[in-house]
Amino acid sequence: MFEDVIKKIKEVLLADKKITVIVILGICGILLISFSEFGKKKNEETVTAVSQENETDNTDYTAELEKKLTDIISSIENAGEVKVMLTLKGSKENVYAVNENIKNDENSNNYSNTYVIIDNKNTKEGIKIKILEPEVQGVAVVCSGGDIPYVREQIINAVTTVLGIGTNKVSVSKMK
Repeated sequence: MFEDVIKKIKEVLLADKKITVIVILGICGILLISFSEFGKKKNEETVTAVSQENETDNTDYTAELEKKLTDIISSIENAGEVKVMLTLKGSKENVYAVNENIKNDENSNNYSNTYVIIDNKNTKEGIKIKILEPEVQGVAVVCSGGDIPYVREQIINAVTTVLGIGTNKVSVSKMK
């Protein structure tokens, strides 16, 4: 009986090439789905961001931002001589890759995280996904044209646009 069914399937497949192609594509699809499920069951892990590394010295980053702001503001008409001071909130954070293992029981959900580590011959290092720079807390701008209303407005607009901060975090004053 089983042999008769196989013979009939063979006859149908050989008779029409369109059906043959459809059957082959269906089998390939089933195999791909099976392999993708096999990989998930074997290793139910997702890579997520974790950790942060605190650094107390943000002077390079601050100095770079202050220089760029000074260059931009000094190019505003009637701004004149410019000095900029910038304060940061927090410190630089390094975000590392982590394997998040999720084990689902009938009674509870268990989670465990492990860092993804690269083992070089002499050192072991985590895989750094990204570096988050500290948030700008405030900006003080002192310039020759700081008492001219339209210059002050242009400076505030430039600083808030470049840094993505609110106008309440920017102070513009006239230089003595």
